Amino acid sequence: VTNYELTARTRDGKETVVSFNAATFYDRNRKLQGVFATARDITERKHLDQALLENNRAQGNAQSAAEKAKLVMSDFLSDMGHELRTPLNTILGATQLLKADRPLPPPAQQQNLEQIHKAAWHLLELVNEILDLALIESGKATLTIEPVSLPALMLECRAMLEPLAEQRGIGMTFPRSELPCFVRADRARLKQVLIKLLSNAIKYNKPAGSVVVDYTLIPPNSIRIGVRDTGNGLAPEQLAQLFQPFNRLGKNASTEEGTGIGLVVSKELIELMDGSIGADSTVGVGSVFWFELNLTSAP
Repeated sequence: VTNYELTARTRDGKETVVSFNAATFYDRNRKLQGVFATARDITERKHLDQALLENNRAQGNAQSAAEKAKLVMSDFLSDMGHELRTPLNTILGATQLLKADRPLPPPAQQQNLEQIHKAAWHLLELVNEILDLALIESGKATLTIEPVSLPALMLECRAMLEPLAEQRGIGMTFPRSELPCFVRADRARLKQVLIKLLSNAIKYNKPAGSVVVDYTLIPPNSIRIGVRDTGNGLAPEQLAQLFQPFNRLGKNASTEEGTGIGLVVSKELIELMDGSIGADSTVGVGSVFWFELNLTSAP
């Protein structure tokens, strides 16, 4: 008998849980001599086991309730976002028509229309990023993982963002793209992350600053894409708060528009692609935001 549990009850009703072990023993001639038995009091351990079981059950219930609440909130945000998109698109369309009206509206009215147009675009961007975050956190985001040409995708992002950089006097440097390089990723989502990091590097840069994109091979089979700027840089306490929703790291009062959600969405997307993302920064020198993805062969 091994670790056989028994409950002993005294006449006054007190119970003691006992772990019972017993084994036969023999002499040299294999003749049975008797039984060796031990009984160990495990009452306290049983109480602890029961308390642990109840605690785990309570934690499981709490976690289940939290997950249900998270799903409800995600569904609510998704429904709300879709409801907001329609009137926002109407506002954008109406302001575009008014701005293009002939004869042109008076200068004061044009300025008001421009403010309405910018505010609507900003709100639409916020709604889209909230929808992205809600979709990811609810587990409903679907990605198509395939070999993606990094140089080709980088050229597309460069063409999209160079006009913004030129407008602000920011120089942009990209890696040479003669050699093929493919990563395992969702093409559209990877482009979304790259555009977010590049646009941030332009917006939060110094006048006449620069943005440098580089690749670093990470053995055995990964690549790091870095986006380096010459902005004001981030203090260690600000770095610790990166990738938190609605946290713009003290940029709320700046003239640059932002939602504080884009980096959170980028982190979730990179991790869904089996990658990692992070940042390094020096105050007064600038920051480099990077992410790593797995390399793969050409399709």
